[in-house]
Formats: sequence, C-alpha cells, structure tokens
Amino acid sequence: MTLPAGATTARASEREGRLVITTPDSEFPATVVPHGDERHVFCRGAGRKLTLVDKDGSDFRLSPFYAMLSEHRREWRLRLDRDPAGERFPLLMELKAKGFTDYLAMIVAFGGAELHPQSLDGIATSWSTRSAQGFSPADIVAMRAVLTPLALVFRLAIKDQITKNALNTFHGPLVGGRILSGTIKRGDGERLAAALWYSDLRNSTGLADQLPVDAFLDLLNAYFDCAAGAVMEQGGQVLDIIGDAILAFFPANDDGGAEACALALEAAVGARDRLATLKHERSGRGSAIEFGIGVHFGDVVFGNAGTPERLKFGVLGRAVNEVARTADMTKTLKRPVVVSDEVARRATFTLADLGLHDLRGIPTARRLWAMEVK
Repeated sequence: MTLPAGATTARASEREGRLVITTPDSEFPATVVPHGDERHVFCRGAGRKLTLVDKDGSDFRLSPFYAMLSEHRREWRLRLDRDPAGERFPLLMELKAKGFTDYLAMIVAFGGAELHPQSLDGIATSWSTRSAQGFSPADIVAMRAVLTPLALVFRLAIKDQITKNALNTFHGPLVGGRILSGTIKRGDGERLAAALWYSDLRNSTGLADQLPVDAFLDLLNAYFDCAAGAVMEQGGQVLDIIGDAILAFFPANDDGGAEACALALEAAVGARDRLATLKHERSGRGSAIEFGIGVHFGDVVFGNAGTPERLKFGVLGRAVNEVARTADMTKTLKRPVVVSDEVARRATFTLADLGLHDLRGIPTARRLWAMEVK
C-alpha cells in the first residue's frame, strides 16, 4: 500500500466505528473510496492514498456479511448517508457513491445453526434504496416477512444442487441424472451400443509400495486428470474408477457408432497429449506415469445390479470384458493405444493393423489396431 508521507509501516484498525490508519509517528482518520477494482483509503490530514487489501485477498472479509457473522448479528441496518459505520466497508462506500441512502442486511441460518464466518448453511440477503427518506417501517416489515419463505425456497434449491453435484461427481452426469429421475430399482436398465474406453496405470502396485501415501495419491490424481479428463473433455461418461483403471463410454447415436468411436479416439489422443505435457514439465509425477488405452465398440447393458441394499449403476456385457482385454494388449504389443476391429471399421483415423490376437476370456482371436499417439 502507499503509506502516509514518511511512514514505513501502517496498521488499519477500527475505532468508534471509524477506520483509523496508525503509523509509528501518527494516526490518521481514513475514508474508504471505491476505485475500479481496488478500494482506496484516503487518509485525511495526511493527504495520501492507500489501497485497502485484506490479508487473504478476500472481498468477503471486507463485507458487511463477514462482520455480521463474526459479531453473530442476524440483521443490520445502516443509513449510508449519515452512519459513519458504513465507512468500514468498501461495498457500502460504493453504494453511497452511487446515491444509495439506506442499507439492510439479514441472515438466516438453516436449522438455527450458530453464526460464524465459516457458516455455509444459510442465506444472506441485502437491500438498499436511493430514497431520500430511506426504508420506511412498512418496507422493513415487508423485507422481514419475505425472508423466511425465501430462505425455504433457496434451501430446497441449494440441497437439490448439492445432490446433483454429488451424484455427478461420484457417478457422472449420465448415471447421476438417471438416479435422480428414479431409476433406482434393481434390474432397471436398457441395452445400448457404445464406444467403450478403458485405461490402466502401469506399475501401480510397485508405485504404491515405493511412494509415501500422499505422493502416490498425487500421482494417481495426475493420471486421472490425463485420462479421465480427456474423456470428459470429449463428452464421454466416466462410469467407473476401479483402483487405477478407468472405464468410460460414449453412447452411439443413429450414425452406427461413427461419432462415438471418433470421440473415443480423440479422447485417447487427448489423454496422451496431456501426459506428454506433464512429462515435458519434468515433474516427478509425469516421469513415473505411463498407461495404456483400449477402445472397443459393442452392445452393453446399462443399468442397476447388486443387492437390494447396495446397487451399482454401470455397464455390463461381453463388450466390457473385451475392452479391458484390449487395453491389456497395450503391454504385450508395446503400443500406448490399441483399438478393436469394430472401432477401426467405424474410424476415420489412420490406424496400423496389428493382426489377429487371442484375448483372455474371448473365445475367438480378434484383429487389433494401433493408433499413433505421443
């Protein structure tokens, strides 16, 4: 910050509702003045300007709501045109500069929770007016009356959004949407065609044994960012993370699966590009990460299976086993991306024919193809 003339250090504090800047030699009454994205403090008497910055860089800490939570206030009214307490807050000084005269803030904590700066479960509202008379008693009554029903509506909306976010995070948007729509009965499902995508981290057991827990989890997350991140970037659905393996799929539309296969192959290219970038950064994580990707196209059963008490929504069928076995062949054939003949026949990418190969658990040999990637 710019200090008063001759000062090397300064401290901002509140005294009797006013902001005071204290230096080793003097004290200066100060006023907060908004200036673009910054908040300037003008020190009266010193004729100098300081930039008001919260130590954590948080506008929230400079807001009336933060003060209310800290002081356990549920309601706070300030006349902006004559109440000096408003000078504590850049937001209120900005409102005053725009001609607002009165300000009312109210907080409702859901479930009667105690107020504190870390409160997350509640609703905070603020109202302001340019009326020269400020809010009338009838205005205050009306705003108080609307707050409780408004809080109930927002609480339901917030809970609904939290539920959606949790389901999407842990199950993906497609599965999460089906669960929310009520597809939760054991045996609910459908048969569909899809491009299946499977990746597996190399030497994961050895890495888990060698690395500290935090370092291994950091490496694992970096791998997931490369592989699963590329799938989601292309609109794919990450259905399962099984240890260090990722199972994803791209549902086919009415073009016979050409677009689904193209997206799956683009995701493979993207995953390898992300890994190449990570390795180029010469990070410890990047140098230890290597993975193979298998891509296959086929019919799957998409639905619920399990016990009545514990269901799992996912894809089942021979095609799921085949894509995992295709991914296994990346180790044998020493190719980072191996795709099935069903994908090659639908793809426009240039692929190298690897010939026929036996896949574990698959009754007949399968023709496999390699994709040139980084």
